[in-house]
Amino acid sequence: MDKKYTILAIDDTIANLKFLELILGKIYNFKATPNANLAVEFINNTPPDLILLDIKMPDIDGYTLCKEIKKNSTNTDIPIIFISGFDDIDHKVKAFENGGVDYITKPFEAKEVEARVKTQIELYTQKQQINQLLEHQDLFIKKIMHELNTPASIISLNCEALERQFGQLSELNSIKASTKTLSSIYADITYLVKHEPQHYQIKQINMIEFINQRIQFFDELAKVKDIFLEFITDNELYIDCNDYELERIIDNTLSNAIKYSKPSSIITIELTNNRLIIQDEGIGMQDPKAVFHSYYQDTKTNIGLGLGLAIVFDICKKYDITIDIQSELNIGATITYDFSSIKAQL
Repeated sequence: MDKKYTILAIDDTIANLKFLELILGKIYNFKATPNANLAVEFINNTPPDLILLDIKMPDIDGYTLCKEIKKNSTNTDIPIIFISGFDDIDHKVKAFENGGVDYITKPFEAKEVEARVKTQIELYTQKQQINQLLEHQDLFIKKIMHELNTPASIISLNCEALERQFGQLSELNSIKASTKTLSSIYADITYLVKHEPQHYQIKQINMIEFINQRIQFFDELAKVKDIFLEFITDNELYIDCNDYELERIIDNTLSNAIKYSKPSSIITIELTNNRLIIQDEGIGMQDPKAVFHSYYQDTKTNIGLGLGLAIVFDICKKYDITIDIQSELNIGATITYDFSSIKAQL
């Protein structure tokens, strides 16, 4: 090992601590104390890489001490191996339930102690490396997102300027439609990167107005394929939802419907009886339920649906929105969202 890892042993029996030092002191930076309060102070100031914790101590039991240690967020990932003279299954189960990663019984067997400590140190190191990679990945994605958003905005602004100068051109419509696709992908990545720590405020939303806005957004994308977006509604519907999350549901459903619809076809968007029904005349799907899985690819059509509908599924699960999907190959697909669970009480 390049790094000399720090092991802290907490046990009220000095003989046990001395024996553990004989076993581990040559390999690790070994620290020991019989005092629980001193142990917590040491851990909070200089977190060790692993803790060996006795269960039965005079002032505080190991389970309670483990919870006290884990209260500090910087100590959450430190592996704790319980050590005890109890060899019954109940104590072992309780140790794992209270945050322990392993359990060593007394009297100690030197080779067993070495092996168990080594295994947990390796797992701890690997977990730290994975967390660092995830942090770097998150930073990389955020930088890429920034780099993508700026040119996409410039393209949109220049398209509008050219349109004012030369009028409607099919080439400009294609560019604008592609920019809308990029914008939708950008929104999906933003949701994936930020949705864990993000608090999404719930508000009352007029579904007719909201759907009309999303249809207008995708109108250019549909026109490129000569697809007509038909909106039918027989009553108003207000729901309590976050507008950004609702946008991800509708945008991902509409963009997929447009993407996989046949040219010169109709996509029907119907709002009725607390339900939103989006029906296309596209290529259909072999396994409709599987489209909500990340990176799903239909083996019959060889079409990958990416992350969009997986995001939709997560949001619907959060709000208890019921999803029903029906599809036939070469006929089309119908996705129904039932918003009864979040219908606003007017």
